[in-house]
Amino acid sequence: MKKQIKIFGVIALTLCLSGCNEFLNEVPDNRTEIDAPDKISQLLTSAYPKGNWAQVANVMGDGVQAFVDGSVTVTNDHAFHWRDSKETNQDSPDYFWKACYTAIANANYALEAIEQTPDPTQQQAYQRSEALLCRAFAHFLLVNLFAKTYEPGGTNDSPGIPYVDTPETVVVEQYKRRTVAYVYRRIQEDMEEGLATVAPESNFKVPACHFTEKAARAFASRFYLYKGDYGKVLEMTNAVIPEPIRAENGNVAVGDLANVWAATYFAPFKSAAWGTDPAIIEPAFRSATSKHNLLMGEGVSYLAASRSYRYSFANNAYLPGSSKTNITGGYWPWSIRGWQSIGAWYYAKISSYFYYLTPSTGYNMVMFPFFRAEELLLNRIEAKIHLNMLDAAMNDFNVYFRQRTGATSGQPASAYNETSHVLNQTKVDAYWETTIESSDFYMNQYNPMGVKGWTDNRKALLCTLLDTRRCEFFMEGIRWFDILRYKIPVTHVDIDGTMETLEPGDLRRVWQIPETAELSGLELNPR
Repeated sequence: MKKQIKIFGVIALTLCLSGCNEFLNEVPDNRTEIDAPDKISQLLTSAYPKGNWAQVANVMGDGVQAFVDGSVTVTNDHAFHWRDSKETNQDSPDYFWKACYTAIANANYALEAIEQTPDPTQQQAYQRSEALLCRAFAHFLLVNLFAKTYEPGGTNDSPGIPYVDTPETVVVEQYKRRTVAYVYRRIQEDMEEGLATVAPESNFKVPACHFTEKAARAFASRFYLYKGDYGKVLEMTNAVIPEPIRAENGNVAVGDLANVWAATYFAPFKSAAWGTDPAIIEPAFRSATSKHNLLMGEGVSYLAASRSYRYSFANNAYLPGSSKTNITGGYWPWSIRGWQSIGAWYYAKISSYFYYLTPSTGYNMVMFPFFRAEELLLNRIEAKIHLNMLDAAMNDFNVYFRQRTGATSGQPASAYNETSHVLNQTKVDAYWETTIESSDFYMNQYNPMGVKGWTDNRKALLCTLLDTRRCEFFMEGIRWFDILRYKIPVTHVDIDGTMETLEPGDLRRVWQIPETAELSGLELNPR
């Protein structure tokens, strides 16, 4: 490359890794020119973030407990106590900031190469599409972590993050923090332009590691959901998932096209093939050939090891497994595992592997699901609830719970009951009645997105949706975004019994921008 990639003083973090990048034979900094289509394709494998946000997001959120015998790390401690961290190690906010802007830099260099060597072939159009989607996605992650949460219908005039759309030409470029509204507008422009010419799966050697049409629509559905454009959420999801038809018994027939889709694309936690052995489940969950993984990213992370840290998840109602019932009355399919003797518990889901640089040194890596098929359906349900399409949302819930409900306690692969496990409004209302009527219920207290004025039926369905997302995406960092969007307060209790609550509006809910970014003229987030 003729120019060095430096974003806010960051040297490119890109590594020549296995998994998604096994076809990338050398890191971008070793290539002197990007003058051929195959080199652009190689560069684009480095346009996805090689860091991970989930570990910090998980520990900042709810359901986390202090364990005396857990491993002590500074990043884990700071996240639990909502403290700004100056750590630059893997999994820290600083590391993720740099990883995202490195990915953005690689996307911009790919776009520059495309502009400088115009080629009318369809392949170059596909490459441009992928670069735009990668650039949009990295900015989307950054603005939702390092800036105030986008408020649908609000002014969103608080400081966002720099939207970098050109390669840097000096060592330390100067940037401005435009508003959150501006950043969202730019993300939408790049995303929609990329969607127009997205490549088919057959274009990639490992489709799950690139923005295919399904992955691009999953990204778009999340973006429009956070923006509050619920009609567009339906447009994105309906193009992938058939609309279910309710049968006379209130359920959706097993042969309905929506159920066929879910049985094909959901992670098969209920399957006998997965069973309960983590040695089988974890590699299968993170496999690039598993259909539930619409887009995966490979990055340096201790996410899998975080279950042994001092601040981790407890085996309580927050972590429902196959011995606990869900809202249908049936049992969840997840196999809960204990971590050694500290008392922490986890799903067999996220695992790590070691990438060797030398016979004795290397990096802890995870293959992380950026987007899963399950999210498409759950995004559609949330959009339908906001559009007051409650019957249609219930149909989608029954499609979801068919894949996540069994009749027998402690047996993840037990059968779904066609009658007793049907979800209906009566079950939903009874399940959430006490919560919704409570005076300190957060929806009534903070009125996120105006839901305080909704009917109890509608609030109960939204509670069901958020609780379902909490369970489905455990350890994947998605819960933190829901906490921010719906103004959910979070309470942590430390080892000594000290209790603290992170309320909506607390400035610490926004991650602090790395101090090194001040060199580029950026003001830090207020504290």
